Amino acid sequence: GNAEEQAFLTGTGTGQPTGILTDTNGASAGSTAAKADTLTFDDLIDLFYSLKAPYRQNAVFLMNNDTVKAIRKMKDKNDQYIWQPSVQAGQPDRILNCPVYTSPFMPTLAAANKPVLFGDFNYYWIADRQGRTFKRLNELYAVTGQVGFLGSQRVDGKVVLPEAIKTLSMAAK
Repeated sequence: GNAEEQAFLTGTGTGQPTGILTDTNGASAGSTAAKADTLTFDDLIDLFYSLKAPYRQNAVFLMNNDTVKAIRKMKDKNDQYIWQPSVQAGQPDRILNCPVYTSPFMPTLAAANKPVLFGDFNYYWIADRQGRTFKRLNELYAVTGQVGFLGSQRVDGKVVLPEAIKTLSMAAK
């Protein structure tokens, strides 16, 4: 669900998963943009190469739609768009030949934010702690002749190898 997706990105680790963007034990710093509110294609190239080569083969970009829009508007010196979107149905768009995915919970292009993640998300583990548990509550409802069930699920997430996922940070000001 949405709340889960948000927690996996920005969770504090207290009563929710430790989010990928949460500094301690989250993704590691990749590159920092020169400006506080604008990205350049060079910033993305710096991010790409901040990730060690072995992790690049399965790496993906993650950002929100507004960041995608900003990157799609980037042009080269000949006024040609740099990003060529996917022409195959069902295939994600790619930047530097890596798939691009979006989440509404990724930060915006604003000072000191981390609007882009790049890395191998196989190193972000989502664990079902104790799996799903169901308890039958016979005693509680015995008087009324009903049977109650209590279901619970504890989900946690953690970056197990911070160097496998990198962040692109915006300049502070």
